[in-house]
Amino acid sequence: MNTIASPRIRTIPSSLLWSAGALALAGEAAVHVQQYFALFHDIRWIGPLFLANAAACALAIAGLARRETRDLAALAGVAISALALTGLIVSYGQGLFGWQEGGFRPIIQLTVIFELAAVVLLSAALAAAASSRARPPAG
Repeated sequence: MNTIASPRIRTIPSSLLWSAGALALAGEAAVHVQQYFALFHDIRWIGPLFLANAAACALAIAGLARRETRDLAALAGVAISALALTGLIVSYGQGLFGWQEGGFRPIIQLTVIFELAAVVLLSAALAAAASSRARPPAG
């Protein structure tokens, strides 16, 4: 059974999805580094987690550049961004490692956009890649 979304995924060039996903990860990393230096550098656990997020994004971006590691890097990118979003959500509720977020500042909005974009774009790239591998060769 074909879904409506399936043909649309195939029409977007997979190279565009990989590249856009990498750009979203780069944006996420940049915001986390900026926020580390602006606000979180003195906050135990949270500050180092911001730097760890940026480093993990950089590794995933490097993996996306090579065809042999692209799928694993995309999975890692989805996990990194999903975990960052989860951490942010938790920080608004019970708090995360002693930090409780208040307000939805523009920098947080930007971060959420990058993280959601990374999850959606890299998931779509993985789906498109799996779909193209599953199709029998033409001829």
